Amino acid sequence: MTISDFWVLATGILVIILVLAIYVYRDSNLRGGKSVSWFIWTILLGGILPFLIYVAVRSPYTKEELEEEKTKKEVVELQKKYYELMISKEVQKCPVCGEEVSADYMYCPYCFTQLKKRCPQCGRLVDKDAKICPYCGYIFEEKGVEK
Repeated sequence: MTISDFWVLATGILVIILVLAIYVYRDSNLRGGKSVSWFIWTILLGGILPFLIYVAVRSPYTKEELEEEKTKKEVVELQKKYYELMISKEVQKCPVCGEEVSADYMYCPYCFTQLKKRCPQCGRLVDKDAKICPYCGYIFEEKGVEK
């Protein structure tokens, strides 16, 4: 092995170490790691071993992917809260006066129209014209009709 072969080999090894160090630095920076520290250790310890250790212990997600996932979770939580609010504030219009009333009102507070009736078996509110309770199956007697 001549001296020129030695310098070619040494230069090749240094280029490989530098390329690995730059890759580790950039990748660590994207993933929120200690990129300068990884860069220095990769150069000092010869490239291959620190590179393999870095690949084994690095975060599987970039900072951008983690932020996107966090945003998606926040959106889902806000949607849940919105739908819960909409269900809790469900309103309907009185069929007689047209005023907005809460869906769980038995009577319209504006014109006194009966909106719901209570099931005698389960006690839940059902539509005043219902023939059967959708919750327990109780059959309401129709006025003027004997069973």
